[in-house]
Amino acid sequence: MKIVFRSIILFAVMVTLIAIWVPHYIASPNNSSDESSKKTTIGGIEVGNLKGEELKEILNNAVNDWYSQNLIVAGEGDSIEVSSSSFQFDIESTVNSYEENYRKPWYAFWEYETTVHLPLIILPSEIVKSEISNVSGWDTDLTYEKVQLNASYLKTDEIEAVVDDLSVLETDRISLSVETLPEGAIGINELVLALHDTVIDPQTNFSLLEKLGETINLANQEAINFIASNIYSSALNINGEILERHSQNEIPSYLKPGLEAKVDALGNEDLKFSNTSSNPVVLKLLFNDGKLQTEVYSPAKELEVDITVLEDEKIQPRTIKRYSEDLAIGRQEQVQEGAEGLRVSVYRTVYGEQQLVSRDYYPPVNRVIVESSQRPEIREPAVIESNTSNDPIDLDGDGLPDIDGSRESTSNVSQNSDLQHTNSNESIDEQNQDKSDDNLPPGSYYDKGGNLITP
Repeated sequence: MKIVFRSIILFAVMVTLIAIWVPHYIASPNNSSDESSKKTTIGGIEVGNLKGEELKEILNNAVNDWYSQNLIVAGEGDSIEVSSSSFQFDIESTVNSYEENYRKPWYAFWEYETTVHLPLIILPSEIVKSEISNVSGWDTDLTYEKVQLNASYLKTDEIEAVVDDLSVLETDRISLSVETLPEGAIGINELVLALHDTVIDPQTNFSLLEKLGETINLANQEAINFIASNIYSSALNINGEILERHSQNEIPSYLKPGLEAKVDALGNEDLKFSNTSSNPVVLKLLFNDGKLQTEVYSPAKELEVDITVLEDEKIQPRTIKRYSEDLAIGRQEQVQEGAEGLRVSVYRTVYGEQQLVSRDYYPPVNRVIVESSQRPEIREPAVIESNTSNDPIDLDGDGLPDIDGSRESTSNVSQNSDLQHTNSNESIDEQNQDKSDDNLPPGSYYDKGGNLITP
């Protein structure tokens, strides 16, 4: 009986020794081709026997070093740089999860500690996801998952984006337009790259401002309106609903009046439409040789759409006159040529039913003329004055005026009048003398009035 008991104890001891020795033998350098794979890591950082606060400090330092450089995501000819500061890590939850699930407890000293490679717990980032979604042709969700996974292990290698397979969607082209780029448009290439191969899923809304994001700041207003107009014109041809569209209020050099659109980020003016069909549509934009080609593809064309633009009224321009001192007398210049205004209505016909899409008003451009404000001077005729009536007269030749001419003339007239009066009196006296002859009755005489007075 004692022999059997000893044998059992000896067997138990041997089993215990084997259980302890075998794992160490398997983990020895001579029996492994990859020593690093036998060391536990968190976020790519070897943790060894670190615990608690010490482990948290090591991981925080590693994350801060990783923040010093950004991540590059590339695929299908496109690439973006994702800021590492957009990621947030939960170090405390990571350490707690590791110690609860993988750390060997103190009382299980005979157990072999499992080797694991754990990622850091990383919080969702809508900023990163939005940046990825701005690249047409990338699968947003799958690419985002790859980026998050690389970040959780603090990797800095370039990440290959997951590219959509759009060939299955390009079975039927439902819209095509080719328009010449307007003068003054800047940043067309950047907008085209951001919008090319955009997939609009069924029952999904499209917003041009959301799709372009920060890219819209790389183009001027002329380029933005040009792109928006071509997309709007194409959207009218799909089975969709226009949710928001703003007119430019002036007739552009491209497309027909009523088919243009305006998008202004500062003014919160967007272009929005909904894909109400049961199939996704693919928006393709290609810019080549000064022209933009806009196409819309779908796996199946669900309906026939016809777009009609009607000119309701033509409005004649006015002529406005302005004045300038810079023009010579009698000159005028035309500084602005007039153009007709329009009132138009846009209709969309689906299954024979005509629907009013929009009514737009384009005011006329008035003709502006600038005329000279200068006027010719009008001179009065010269008056020639005679010296005989105004100049003083020097009668005695001493160089000084003796009598004012006008006064002399008046004096002469007065003297002539007095002389005539004197002569008249003398004639009367002579007559009186003639009448006082001796043949008058005695005592009779003529008075001064010439009356005969008889006593």
